Amino acid sequence: MRNLPVYLLSISITLLFNCSSQNKPNPNAQKVLLPKDPEVLAQDLEVPWGMDFLPDGRLVFNERPGRISVVDIKTMEVKLLMTRDISAKAEGGLLGLAVDPDFEKSHFIFIYETVASGNRIVRLKLEKETLTENKIILDSIPKKLFHDGGILRFGPDGYLYAGTGDAREPNSAQDLTSNAGKILRMDKEGNIPADNPFQNYIWSYGHRNVQGLCWAPDGTMYATEHGPSGELNGWCCHDEVNIIGKGNNYGWPIVIGSNTSTGTILPFAHSGEDTWAPGGIIYMDDFNEQDDNIGSILFACLRGERLVQFNVNKEKEGINNSNPINAAEKQLFLETYGRLRNIILAPDGSIIFSTSNEDGRGNPVENDDRIMIMYR
Repeated sequence: MRNLPVYLLSISITLLFNCSSQNKPNPNAQKVLLPKDPEVLAQDLEVPWGMDFLPDGRLVFNERPGRISVVDIKTMEVKLLMTRDISAKAEGGLLGLAVDPDFEKSHFIFIYETVASGNRIVRLKLEKETLTENKIILDSIPKKLFHDGGILRFGPDGYLYAGTGDAREPNSAQDLTSNAGKILRMDKEGNIPADNPFQNYIWSYGHRNVQGLCWAPDGTMYATEHGPSGELNGWCCHDEVNIIGKGNNYGWPIVIGSNTSTGTILPFAHSGEDTWAPGGIIYMDDFNEQDDNIGSILFACLRGERLVQFNVNKEKEGINNSNPINAAEKQLFLETYGRLRNIILAPDGSIIFSTSNEDGRGNPVENDDRIMIMYR
């Protein structure tokens, strides 16, 4: 177990812990059984964050202090590829990671990292087991100790999407000249696509702290983000899953939860007075055995220490619920593995998720942190 630095005690850090007195799982939530119990894929890690698969079937992942490694799914052998010189303080560090869908031609891997000048997106190149920096494609994304966002994912359109945080400046989420509190969209060279809604990197705005992105087969885009932890009007909780549309405003810091304001979009689901602190999210077509017309989203929870599942009616994907709070919730592994950071699907449909108990807020056990795999 590694010794992590103790965060400075301050009001800002106290606010970070999302209303712990109200952090109570939904008592009506149903528990769902999985085909097999998870197995440990890698262990003794330090806050594994970004994860993605290489074409050869190996999982490439990073750890927040700056390490990038690969693990062989069959042998569970872990190999260090690179150590980055970054600023790993509080929520910053080495965060998101995405493998180029055309990796076999380009050999590109993209990372989201925190350095002295801010958060940035960097393109790396992996050739003959050697990983090198290739290009900084977007620099100076606003950073603070907290609310740095960090998720990276390629969409079905081939563009790279990045979720950012408001960097503790809530009003920046509504500022269309700032990359804070946004979902950004760019090509692999860092160019702005011609069909972006505001002729800049912004795809959607009004976000507090985006931590997960995924797409359904029909192209419906989902994102997770953290709700408030005491700022502004003492607002708390109300973590969100949003259906993302081009140019949409998701309301932060104007509204939270089921509240509405002209021009803002209701979440697909939110946690109400509970706290999820959601991380990575995946979409699955075959997770519901009772109805072929029902898909599922499944996301990892940090403060909530569980995976949460929502059913999605495939005929109505892209349409927000009229009453989004806690609709069709199921919970998995409640308080079993501690804080859960990220989740992705393996090429064979297995589910990979990571713990985040060594981040200074969890209660690490022997061999934490871990990357787990559920074979299906």
